[in-house]
Amino acid sequence: MTDAVTIDVQRSGRRFEAEAVLELAADAQTVWDTITDYPALSRFMPGIRACRVIERKALPNAAEQLVVEQQGEFRFMLFAQAMTVLLHIQHQPLRLAEAKAVRFDLGLFKRRAIDVFEGRYELTPLKGRRDAPRVQLRYTALIGLLLPPPPA
Repeated sequence: MTDAVTIDVQRSGRRFEAEAVLELAADAQTVWDTITDYPALSRFMPGIRACRVIERKALPNAAEQLVVEQQGEFRFMLFAQAMTVLLHIQHQPLRLAEAKAVRFDLGLFKRRAIDVFEGRYELTPLKGRRDAPRVQLRYTALIGLLLPPPPA
């Protein structure tokens, strides 16, 4: 069975909402360990050159809160700009990772280009054979631009 993927992007003015849903032939622990291995993100996430956890704090019910810095390149169609973003991320292990950008530095545009960025990973184990675990990974993002986007 091949992995099923659906992607949807909606635009409303300067805001973009995206959703990607992927069904993976993997167990939830493997998927979780991959998406929360922040120092390794640059190996598989386009546009990220480096990522580091600055702070990690335990919360009740095994949850945790992180401060993460990502450096890389922000791409929008033909536009590309060096980027550094500071994220506050909350984990609910094996279930949910929610990120909200609290600071952007987009090279020439500094803090004048992006108004909001929020991203969310949700994991849902799927019923199936015990020897062939599957998990649904849903990613949603909200990106709000301060500058008008390039014409599409």
